[in-house]
Amino acid sequence: MSRTMVDISKKWGFHGVEALKNASPMYKFTMGIFALLALAGLTVGLHGMIKGYHHVYGVTREISWGLLISAYIFCVVTSTGLCIISSIGHVFGGEAFMPIAKRAVFMSIVFMFGGFCIIFFDIENPFRMAIWNVLSPNFASNMWWMGTLYGMYLVFMIIEYFFLLEQNHTLSRLMGFFGLIVGIAAHSNLGAVFGMLHGRPFWYGPYLPIYFIFSAAMSGGCAILFFTTLGWKINPEIMNQRMERAVKAVTQITIFLISVIIFFTIWKILTGMVSEGKELVIMSFLTGSYSINFWVFEIFLGMFLPLYLLIRSRGNNFSLIM
Repeated sequence: MSRTMVDISKKWGFHGVEALKNASPMYKFTMGIFALLALAGLTVGLHGMIKGYHHVYGVTREISWGLLISAYIFCVVTSTGLCIISSIGHVFGGEAFMPIAKRAVFMSIVFMFGGFCIIFFDIENPFRMAIWNVLSPNFASNMWWMGTLYGMYLVFMIIEYFFLLEQNHTLSRLMGFFGLIVGIAAHSNLGAVFGMLHGRPFWYGPYLPIYFIFSAAMSGGCAILFFTTLGWKINPEIMNQRMERAVKAVTQITIFLISVIIFFTIWKILTGMVSEGKELVIMSFLTGSYSINFWVFEIFLGMFLPLYLLIRSRGNNFSLIM
């Protein structure tokens, strides 16, 4: 092993193990919970591959998207959003956002890796997909572009994080810029996967790629706020003056992004009410069988309650933010 590899191993590997040994009991407990959740997910995924997806997830050839696709989209949405939030400080020089930049980049890698793990278990033969994605590309397919662009995005983010750890800010900023461009392209393409579904009028429309980008930025802001305040609960010493300023800045931009999503949702309902293909679906949300899901979970818990709590917190009440 070369001297460089030895130095990297000592810096990242041994330091990480030593830090884990010296961590507080609350931190170890939290990491243990996450490890158990990851193990449970791995077990269910392997069970699905062995037992059959129809038995485990209830999917068929006619209904090919099940529960895992929503979890996959949640992960990649949040990953792209974290990249957008981190780039405000790291790439474009927003001083207030600098303290959370490295954490946001690391979390974007974790969320994207989680998304790839989920889609790995959602596809009947993931190895065949990976091979033929390279050997037989279909440039007219949104799905091909989605996999390719997200793969490039993950590579750029990993390289950016490496340079951040090496304190090479010139190259990390360059990789961050490339990662941001590819990430936005990938995520708008993901919106196009839904927006170009002519057979699904509720999703079809040109605004969906734009909506996906705004929802990603909102999710990224929420994620960095949650994990930063969680870290503050575990170790209050991390909340210094610069970090407090960063939390306040992210809170303000997240308030704006939630407001934008509310704006999109209002117009989605209004335009859907005058659309022949969407009216029945919209009414099922407003007054039908999905009304509790829509009004309680999506509107109240997903938009208005977080918006109220973030405004009430003024960016400095960390318990309310969490």
